[in-house]
Amino acid sequence: MIRFINLFVDSYRLLIFVSVQLIITVSNALFLRRLSSYQSGPWRPRVSILIPARNESETIGRCITSLLEQDYGDFEVLVLDDHSEDGTGIVLAQFADQRLRVINGLPLPEGWTGKTWACQQLADAATGELLLFTDADTVFRSDTLSRGVAVMAVTNADLLTAIIHNSVPTIGEKITVPFLFWAIMSILPLGIAYRWRNSQALVAANGKFMLFRKLSYQLIGGHREVRTEAAEDIALARRIKKAGMSWRMIDATDCVSTRMYRGFVSAWQGFSKNFFAIFDYRLIPALFVWCWMLLITWQPLIEAGRGVVRLNFNGQFYAAVVTILFAVIVWSVVAVKAKLPGKIVFLYPLTMTVASGLGFASIVLTILGKTSWKGRMLPRRRIKFF
Repeated sequence: MIRFINLFVDSYRLLIFVSVQLIITVSNALFLRRLSSYQSGPWRPRVSILIPARNESETIGRCITSLLEQDYGDFEVLVLDDHSEDGTGIVLAQFADQRLRVINGLPLPEGWTGKTWACQQLADAATGELLLFTDADTVFRSDTLSRGVAVMAVTNADLLTAIIHNSVPTIGEKITVPFLFWAIMSILPLGIAYRWRNSQALVAANGKFMLFRKLSYQLIGGHREVRTEAAEDIALARRIKKAGMSWRMIDATDCVSTRMYRGFVSAWQGFSKNFFAIFDYRLIPALFVWCWMLLITWQPLIEAGRGVVRLNFNGQFYAAVVTILFAVIVWSVVAVKAKLPGKIVFLYPLTMTVASGLGFASIVLTILGKTSWKGRMLPRRRIKFF
């Protein structure tokens, strides 16, 4: 089996691939501007901040507090309490501010995910010219909204999304969450992605920060058109591109923060529901990518280790060593740009292995119709081969 693989993949070819990743990573790091580098301008449209909330009593208080402290003049905060069974409603009732509206969610219709239904109800109730979708576990610096609107004005984007700071205090979070940033930084060349509008694959989005022009959101059909999607944020971004509209990604790590999951089990449950959805449920591309991730991670390590053990320092050995070095540099740039702890750089083989495991698990769970989130089964999806 190893000999068969080596006919098509060797250290030299992997070095070329990882070299391209390094170029993409460095260019993206230079290309991604900080949100705090933009200054607010004269355009000050009304903004509706929309938060779907289901059993978020531990985090939603900090989120709402940070939003009500925004230095932007004209905005509203809408929270949809999606049949929470904890103290979410009690926490929300403690806020006495006319800018905050709490909506009780309607029963979940068949064929919708809980989040897409909640977001659609929020959008229908919003009065703003801009719609900012976020999550209840997200915290915002007081100037985030004014600077986000400034970016929309300067770039004329229909959708502004962002990478944000993720807290990863446990080892389980350190070997799961950073993979998302690695994927965006090293695989998606943003400069090309913005201009190549015919490619639906070259797009990324973060559901914790999605700022739409309301008219653009309505023109693509809103969440109604992605109601079955587990990765609704990416599905919406794809629809923006398909409609010929523009999207932009900003570095908001200095303005927006979150702790996405609480430990390894929580991260596994969260990512396994949507890793297959990222590929639009296309089986062969998904299987290829997750196998390729394992290959580019472990083949250079094995080749370098074999060279040391056998004292065989040939071209394959040196190519493997350089590949490992480039991988470390890529992960170092990711750690700095995303403000992640430096130790994730040395955990990258484990991170990549876990990510591939999550990818395979997501495929199996989706095929079996076993994907769920927050106590609800997600709608079954038709699997495509290509």
